[in-house]
Amino acid sequence: MNTLSRRQRDFLQREQLFLDTARQILRNDGIAHLTMDRIAELTEYAKGTVYKHFTCKEDILCALCLECLQHMADLFRHASSLPGNSREHVMAVGTAYQMFTLRFPEEFDLLIASRTNKFRQKAAPKRVEDMGNADQVVHNQLRAIVGRAIADDALVLPPHIGVDELCFSLWAFSFGMLVLDQAKDMTTELQLPPVQQMLFSQFNLLLDGYGWKPLSSEFDYLQSFQRILRHMDVQS
Repeated sequence: MNTLSRRQRDFLQREQLFLDTARQILRNDGIAHLTMDRIAELTEYAKGTVYKHFTCKEDILCALCLECLQHMADLFRHASSLPGNSREHVMAVGTAYQMFTLRFPEEFDLLIASRTNKFRQKAAPKRVEDMGNADQVVHNQLRAIVGRAIADDALVLPPHIGVDELCFSLWAFSFGMLVLDQAKDMTTELQLPPVQQMLFSQFNLLLDGYGWKPLSSEFDYLQSFQRILRHMDVQS
C-alpha cells in the first residue's frame, strides 16, 4: 500500500530527475560542468526548486555517491550468493568491485572524491550520514565473508590481526590497483598483464599468505573465476 501523498511522490520523482540529470552531466562533460544552474536549465525547473532538494553541488554529488554505494552493495550481495566456499566468495566480491569500476568509471572517480573532508563539509549532514551508513553496509558484507571463513576453520587470523584490518587490507589492495589501472599513463614503462588477471593472481597470493583454505595449490581457483564471471553476468 502506497502511504505517500501525491505531493510527496512528486517531490521524490523531481529529486530523482535532478539526480539522473546530474549523472548524465557527470558522464558526458565531467564534474567541472556540474552546476545547479546547469541542472535547472536541463530539467527546465527554477534554480530555487533545485535548492529545495539539494543544498549545493556537493550535496548532489553526495546523493549520487549514495546511489553508487547502494548499487555496489547489491553487486556484493549477489557475489556472496555464489555457490562455493568463503574464499570463492571474497574473490567474487573483488570481481564485483572491479566490474563496478569498469562499468561506472565516472561514479568510481566520484566515490574517490567523496572521501575528502572538503567534499563532506559542504554536503547536507543527513546526506553524509546516509552515505556513511551505506559504506557500512558494503563493509559488513565483506566482514560477514571473513566471519564465515573463521567459523568454518578455513581461516585462522594471526593474534595481532583483526577482522577489520584484514577487510581494510583487501579493500585497499583492490582499490589501489583499480585506481592505478585508470592512470595507465603512469605505468607505461611497466610490463603488466590486464588488471583482471593481476587481481586474480595477487588476490590468490595474498589469501595464500593468510592461509585461507583451500589454498591455491589445493583448489582450482581459475575454474572458480570462470564461474564467478558467469554468476556476475546474470546481475549485469
